[in-house]
Amino acid sequence: MHSSRNHPPTRPRNGNNHRVSQRALFSLAMFVGSLMALGVSMLAGAKMVSDLLGENFNSEGIETKIIVIGLAYAVGWITAVLATRVYGNLILPVLINWFTWFFLVAVCYLYLEIVQRMYTQPDELTRFIKYLFVMAGGLGALIGLHLIVEGHDMRPFSIPLLIISFIHLVLIVYRYVFAPEPKFEFLWKDLVFFFLMATVALLMLAHIGVLAPLRDQMTSFFDRYSNPIRSDH
Repeated sequence: MHSSRNHPPTRPRNGNNHRVSQRALFSLAMFVGSLMALGVSMLAGAKMVSDLLGENFNSEGIETKIIVIGLAYAVGWITAVLATRVYGNLILPVLINWFTWFFLVAVCYLYLEIVQRMYTQPDELTRFIKYLFVMAGGLGALIGLHLIVEGHDMRPFSIPLLIISFIHLVLIVYRYVFAPEPKFEFLWKDLVFFFLMATVALLMLAHIGVLAPLRDQMTSFFDRYSNPIRSDH
């Protein structure tokens, strides 16, 4: 006969071992929320820019449109920063990098469209101001995406902008020297727009750290407060 051994009763498993951590849930929620908010803001911004560049643009309610688009972008930007710098989401930085390249293409297309329209030398000052605001908004959103991902390099993004700035310079020279009946009083508008875009592109290419203080402050803030914000319960 085999002697029987008394075994202690099996301890029931704790179901909490299989529970998804709160940190993972927050990371997923912010991942989805940031992509939705950024995507909506970009689509809405593209629609507004298309309307702005149209010939029959109605400026009624433009301030409201800017506010709601800016709000959507701000929500997407904040949640993306929290997802990457607090909750350590590894997929979102890759997608933000794709977003940034896509946005660069959109900004370059917008720059070419504005250069084409400025070549006709429109008389309305309001149209020129509209072009400046559109490009400033596009560049601001591009730089904002750049700040989300730590250590992101903007130097490759400057090359297309420099090429288009060179094309703009060639068109300026041709318009005022070779083309018939140029409006010489329009020159200051061409120069303002050219120097604005060339300066931004050169600062991106030089990589002299104009945004470094802001990036350092963001890094210091999240290094200090990431643990209190984050929860692993």
